[in-house]
Amino acid sequence: MFNFTANERKFEIRVIDNGVFRFRMANGCDFAESLLSRYNILKESGEIDADQAENDSSFTVTSNGVGLIVDKSTGSLTVTGTKKPVTFDFDGYKGKEYTNRGFSISVTLTDDERLFGLGDESRTSIARRGTFSRLDIRNIASYGPIPFIMSSNGYGILLNCTYAHTFDIGKSESDRMLIEAHKGTIDFYLFVSTEHKLADILDLQAKVSGRPLMMPKSFYGYTFVLNEQTNAREMLWDCLMFRREGIPCDMVGLEPQWMSKHYDRTIDKKFDDDRFYIPGWLPQNQSGPETFFFNLRKMGFKLSLWLCQDYDLLYEEERQAGELAKKLNKEYTFEGASILDEHLACPNYQDWVTKRDEPWFEHLKKFVDNGASAFKLDGAWQVNDHPDRIWGGKYFDDEVHNLYPVLYVKQMMQGFRDHTDGRRAMIYTPCMYAGSHQYCASWAGDTGGGYDTVVAMLNYGLSGHTNVTADMEATIPEGIHYAFFMPWVQQLGWRNWQQPWFMGEELENMIRYYSRLRSALFPYIYSMAHKAATTSMPIARSISLMYDDPKYDYVTNCYMFGDSFLVGVFDMNVSLPEGRWIDFFTGDSYEGGKNIEYKVPEGRGGALFVKCGSIIPTMEPCDYVEKFKGDKYTVNLYHGEDCDFELYEDDGLTYDYLEGAYATTNMSLRHDGDRLIFSLDKREGSYDGRKQREGDSYKLSDPVINGMGVIPSFTVVLQTAEAKRVTLSGKEVPFRTENGKTYFEISSDEHKGELEYTIEI
Repeated sequence: MFNFTANERKFEIRVIDNGVFRFRMANGCDFAESLLSRYNILKESGEIDADQAENDSSFTVTSNGVGLIVDKSTGSLTVTGTKKPVTFDFDGYKGKEYTNRGFSISVTLTDDERLFGLGDESRTSIARRGTFSRLDIRNIASYGPIPFIMSSNGYGILLNCTYAHTFDIGKSESDRMLIEAHKGTIDFYLFVSTEHKLADILDLQAKVSGRPLMMPKSFYGYTFVLNEQTNAREMLWDCLMFRREGIPCDMVGLEPQWMSKHYDRTIDKKFDDDRFYIPGWLPQNQSGPETFFFNLRKMGFKLSLWLCQDYDLLYEEERQAGELAKKLNKEYTFEGASILDEHLACPNYQDWVTKRDEPWFEHLKKFVDNGASAFKLDGAWQVNDHPDRIWGGKYFDDEVHNLYPVLYVKQMMQGFRDHTDGRRAMIYTPCMYAGSHQYCASWAGDTGGGYDTVVAMLNYGLSGHTNVTADMEATIPEGIHYAFFMPWVQQLGWRNWQQPWFMGEELENMIRYYSRLRSALFPYIYSMAHKAATTSMPIARSISLMYDDPKYDYVTNCYMFGDSFLVGVFDMNVSLPEGRWIDFFTGDSYEGGKNIEYKVPEGRGGALFVKCGSIIPTMEPCDYVEKFKGDKYTVNLYHGEDCDFELYEDDGLTYDYLEGAYATTNMSLRHDGDRLIFSLDKREGSYDGRKQREGDSYKLSDPVINGMGVIPSFTVVLQTAEAKRVTLSGKEVPFRTENGKTYFEISSDEHKGELEYTIEI
């Protein structure tokens, strides 16, 4: 840590990691503490060594090719190691005697500089230069502002501030980005990629804001949220219909009707006795054969429950920070009072919901015991301002408003994990801010699944958040196609009856096709989710993130779905990046680097292309993804460029993967003239299963967690050529060709070591 004072200003620079810095400045007073830091949402792993130099005019910190130079007279900061040096100028609004009266940060922009990020603050463009943004959570208008922006100049900024603030990104002054807040202090993290790559900056910011979580396996399947009028029997019948109709589905969700009191924001909620009856002689956390939870499990369905709340979460955060306990035990005295009336002895809180000594999650434990494995967190009332609330007995609402949704998902995730001995929860919310992605998933809120939600999804991806979706527009083919190629899939019933079998033959068949395709692609999708969890490269990626070219900065109808798929949605003027692409639906081949007018095949809702130079593992579609045992994969090869793939496997239900409990199988495809070399390495790593926990027999919902199964076998399909010969270490391998494709088998016995196949085409 480097601390120095110049011209009555205090400065602090921390070098947290290679390319990761924290910069703070105060006008002659102590540094104020951001609640994002106080509550351990933005985390620092420590500090690394760096060089410093000081002279009469400047103070310099240098680390691994990046320099931070502070001008002592003006307080300005110049950063080197970027493509071109960037300068930050600072101004505090009220002078040195105040610690929290706002700031202004002015950042120089180069002529060709491009900027991305800020989350779901605006749905007009993924290119942010020339725009003005207010980062303040608002229902519908601004569900997920994230104070992170990154530049093609090779740097990113994460503002450590919870107060509402604005980004003027070259709108008022074309060569300046102006960041302003009327409260808060100058405190931000700086991420610098000396390679000047956007992907590197995304990776660096996760060292502070956290990695996206691996959600449970079922999360990456298909979630159907039922109509508000649904009762237990109707829910079970719909689940049965999904199975009978051969439409893979993993989770059903209940809207507010599951509660005895509609929109119950208290900790006294329970299942409605008429619609979702639990026998009164049983414990309320029962999940045995006498309850509908038992039948859901038998059919392989997970259960999601809708929640709203207005609880004061900051008491729990303060307890966790260890600073509020003594204040809560304050003694009140009646000595000298004229009226000795004890019911007037204590404060009268306007907040009538919160029990200040009880965490919010405590009352939800019984529903987890019932079998709830997911919670949908409605915007109510976390998007609302609370102008009369003193949060935790000490913080005003303007400091807490943006932070509150982060604390909500943090306590939900941690509460579920602790209560279930380390299981993953599917917690999803429309409201996001800095650090939320390390605790939850999100959906686009009450805005449907139309075209503008594509921008929201891609802007989240450019801000470090991957587990995002929007409600399926199931009445149109375009909406179905789009929904099944988001990182996760949610169809919302709420006030409609859009079960596939009620939608007419065309749409029902389309949902069946896409849900089965989604199920087949699960090994690919889950491996991409792991890549996001380790590198912050999102599942759904703007083309600019994959192909660093300004001509793609305004493309919002196409995006990459993982490493290999390009998805076109709504507008079929499709931008194909450089390279060769295969139409997944028709097998037609296209040369990239241009736009095409795509004709959607019958029974489909949009475009889907595969990059030549791809390895895509698939499985047989299952009723639900947890049914898949990992014993048989199909490996689809699309030749054209050398490529690699890492197949990822874990138990799908616990956080053990964070401790290294997972397995990977690496594959590669190399080109050698008319020969293709396909290599399949042996599986590395392992993970254990878990038996159902003993005791507490009512917890029949506690799942048996499978460990690593048998060594899988593989069917290899060369999708792009009919081979003349296939050999393994010079020995002939049986194969067959059909419709321009080549097929051969790899048994589990063969796959005990590293294999290298030569395919002559």
